[in-house]
Amino acid sequence: MKVLLVNPPLCNFRKSSAHSMPMGLLYLAAVLERDGYEAKVIDADALKLTWEKLRERLKAENPNLVGITSTSLSWPAMTETARICKEVLPNSKIIVGGFGATLEPERALNDCAEIDFVCLGEGEKTIIDLVKALESNLPIREVKGLVIRDGNGLLRTEKQETIMDLDTIPPPAYHLLEPGFESYSGVHGDYQGIEPPSIVMFASRGCPHRCIFCSLGSKVVRSRSPKKVVDEIEFYKNKFKVKSVLIYDDEFIGMSTMQNKWILDICDEIIKRGHDDLGYLVEGRCSQFVDLAVLKRMKEAGIKWVWWGVESGSQKVLDSIKKDITIANIKRTFALTRQAGLKSLMFIMTGFPEETEEDVKKTADLLAEVKPDKCRIHIVTPMPGSELFRILNEQKLIDEYDFLEYNMRGRAVHHTKYFSQEEIKKNYEMLKFRFEEGHKKFIKVFFTSFLSVKGLKKIPRRIKKVFVYGLKWLKWGVKY
Repeated sequence: MKVLLVNPPLCNFRKSSAHSMPMGLLYLAAVLERDGYEAKVIDADALKLTWEKLRERLKAENPNLVGITSTSLSWPAMTETARICKEVLPNSKIIVGGFGATLEPERALNDCAEIDFVCLGEGEKTIIDLVKALESNLPIREVKGLVIRDGNGLLRTEKQETIMDLDTIPPPAYHLLEPGFESYSGVHGDYQGIEPPSIVMFASRGCPHRCIFCSLGSKVVRSRSPKKVVDEIEFYKNKFKVKSVLIYDDEFIGMSTMQNKWILDICDEIIKRGHDDLGYLVEGRCSQFVDLAVLKRMKEAGIKWVWWGVESGSQKVLDSIKKDITIANIKRTFALTRQAGLKSLMFIMTGFPEETEEDVKKTADLLAEVKPDKCRIHIVTPMPGSELFRILNEQKLIDEYDFLEYNMRGRAVHHTKYFSQEEIKKNYEMLKFRFEEGHKKFIKVFFTSFLSVKGLKKIPRRIKKVFVYGLKWLKWGVKY
C-alpha cells in the first residue's frame, strides 16, 4: 500500500512562509517506512503548488491513502486539498489529522464530504492500524483514535493509547520529504549563533500546564532518552552537515527538577560526543525550577538561545490566563539566563479578556526593565479547543470566525470589555514598535522611505505613528 502525506498549500489562500518542516507527517512517514510501507511527504505549501499543480502531483503519485495535516489556520487549504484528492483519486481513502482536525473532527467531516477519516492526536499508532485494516478489509470502527462516517452519522472509535516510550518512534523521515530540508530556514529572523543549515527536532512531547490560550498537544509529558536525542543530532550533523539544531519542545526547560537532570544528561552527551560546536535553540518556562548550574551547562553544550513564554507583565493577567508563573520568577529567569551567557527571547501577547490599559503598561514596564535580547509580540487569538475560545465565545466577544482572517501578527478577531478590535491591534503595534522593532530599525526604515515612491507615500503614516506612540510612552512614563 502506498501512502502520500500532504501539507496543504495554504499559499493559495494567503501569504504563507514555511520556516519549519511538517514534522508530524515526517514522523508518520518514518513509522510507515519502518513497517514496510511505501510513503512520501509532499509539502505543497513550501513548494507553492497551485491547485492545478497539486492535481498533477496526485495523479502522478497515485496513492492508496492520502493523509492531510491541518492546523486551524490552514483549515480552508486542508478541505480544498481533500476535495481535489477525491476528485483526482476517487478510489483512494483520505484521512486528515493535525491540531486543527483533532480539535474539531466532526466539523471536518461535516465541512468536507470527501474526507473519510479524522485522526485524533498522535497518529503514529493509528496510521499503521488504519493501513493494516484497509489492506485486510477489516472494519475501520475497530481502529482506535479515529472519527469516521458510520451510516448516517459520525462515530468516534476507541481512544488510542498515548505513546509513552518515545524512543520507539524512529527519527523523522527527512529523506521522504519534498522539498529537501535545505529549503527550510527552521527559524524566522536572525539569531546570533544560529546559522544555516539548521534542523528542527523534538526531545520530548507534552505540556502539563493549563494556559487558557493553548489548544495544542498532549498534557502527558514524555521525554526521549538523552542518548537517542544526541543520536539524532549526530545523524543530522553527519548526513546534512547542519550547523544549528532547533529543539521545539513545548518546554525544554523550567518544568521540574527531574527535567533539569534530563537536560544535564543531554548536555553531557552532546559535549562527550563533540557536538557542542553546533548552535542550539530551545524553549522554556519562567519558573522556580530554572537553575543557574543547568543554564551554564547548556551554554557549555552549545545552546545559544532560550525562548521564554512570558505573555504579560501583569500578575493579574498572568493569573487570569492560568499561566502559573510570577513576575518575580520572570525577572529571576532572565537574570539567570544572562548570567549564564545565554541569549533570551521573550514572547508577549496582548488582548487577553482581563487586560486593561494599566496591564499593557505593566507589560511595557517589564520589557523595559528586563531588556531581553529579543522579544516577539503577538495578538491574542482564540483558537478552537482552547479555554480562551470558550470564554470569548460564551461572552459573544469573537467578532470573526474566519481562519483566513486569523493573524496573530497584525489582526485581532475579538474584542474585550476593555478594548475594541482596533484598540487591541493598536496596543500590539505600539508594543511591537517600541520593543520589537526598536529605534534603530525605525530610523533606518524612515530614511529608506525617501528612496522609493512607495516609501515616500508611507512617510506621513510613519510620522503619525511616532507622534501617537511617543505621547503614549510619555503618558505612561515607561523608560527607554
